Amino acid sequence: MADLQAGPCTRKELPRLRKLLNEVFITERNAQGDIFEFAPLLYNEANVANLRVVRDGRKIVGHAGVCVRPIRWRGQLLQAGLIGGVCAREDLRGKGIGTLAMQDVAERMVELGLDFGVLWTGSRAFYERLGWHTMGGISMMRIDEAPGQAECCCELMLLAESPFGPKDCHRLHAEAARNEVVRTPEETRTVLTGAGRVTWLALEGGHLSGYATLTGDTIREIEGDAQVCITLIEHVASEGARRCVFPLNDPRIAAIAEALPVDVARRPLGMLLVVSRDPLVAKIADEAGASQDDLGIGASESVEVLMARIFGGPERKPSDEPLPLDIHIDYLDHV
Repeated sequence: MADLQAGPCTRKELPRLRKLLNEVFITERNAQGDIFEFAPLLYNEANVANLRVVRDGRKIVGHAGVCVRPIRWRGQLLQAGLIGGVCAREDLRGKGIGTLAMQDVAERMVELGLDFGVLWTGSRAFYERLGWHTMGGISMMRIDEAPGQAECCCELMLLAESPFGPKDCHRLHAEAARNEVVRTPEETRTVLTGAGRVTWLALEGGHLSGYATLTGDTIREIEGDAQVCITLIEHVASEGARRCVFPLNDPRIAAIAEALPVDVARRPLGMLLVVSRDPLVAKIADEAGASQDDLGIGASESVEVLMARIFGGPERKPSDEPLPLDIHIDYLDHV
């Protein structure tokens, strides 16, 4: 394997990359579908320069891709690189292909001037060796059983069959201000209507009061006050939902957990890598209106301290401080 080389995919090579990714992420896992259709913002002709492939001669044997996503945090625009499709061909694993792909994609993120990278994985040790850290977290509510539906004042209907649209849901989400990250109406539309997603609305007196977006058996986002959430969870659980994702320190959780047979655990959300340290800390210091040293993110701090200070950890308690940056990254997916 001495001839391994990493670099950008070409348009002509996309069918070969598609075949490799579907073998790894669909066929090997006995799943269904097409990885390119699942993540079209990552896998498309306009993004080929960011689809980094490892070649053995002319054969594509590995891959790591990056999808650039802006994150509007308060008054600043942060640039994140979302990593996906990291793999090596099944018969060639353990030969450094994944490491080479990740090293190449890290160099690409530097070229793009990104602030930080984000990825999701069950193989944390591999990425830790490459400088990635587990940071941030979510609260995962497990629905132990489908609760009986209590009498409620909400009318429930599917988004597609309602008089409301994604823009109405976006206004509801924006007004709730669940965390410091701001997103666009288009991003909300993607969250609610992307591939494989079903969204239920809660209406009170003809007005939109909440919604729940289901992917498989997981409620990926839920909006509305605690009582509305209880009603939505009861209904969507009857449709097969068994988990519900909340921002890490969501204040609605306690009331929901008291009313329903659920179990809540804090979990790491993903892994992060600081790509461009100076621009990132400058943006945060400017928005916070304090010096980098006063915020504990100055040049003298180690990468570990810097990341913990900015992004927090999965067990972080609620805080009124401007840091850590509380990013509920779950909606920043590749769709």
